[in-house]
Amino acid sequence: MTPNANDDGLYRVKLCKNGEWSIVTIDDYFPCYPDGGPIFSKCHGNELWVLLLEKAYAKLHGNYYTLRGGFANEGMMDLTGCPTDIFDFEDERTQQMIKSGEFF
Repeated sequence: MTPNANDDGLYRVKLCKNGEWSIVTIDDYFPCYPDGGPIFSKCHGNELWVLLLEKAYAKLHGNYYTLRGGFANEGMMDLTGCPTDIFDFEDERTQQMIKSGEFF
């Protein structure tokens, strides 16, 4: 993503979905409550990237509501293109890996 706001209000975001990189083009119109403020993600200060990334991700998946639920590892895979894994920190094997230093 570009580091500055775009005067045309158009942005391109590169995301990985199903192992293939896609460039998603979006505008800077976001769903907001009638009294102001975005309906979905919130940011601190004037950070536009949070809303842009979420909008591109929603467009890639069809709409905002398809993003509800799911697993964090799936989102990380789509953002980075790298394989991910899930660890249950209550699991005894995971606890042993943490204690031995193998986990990190």
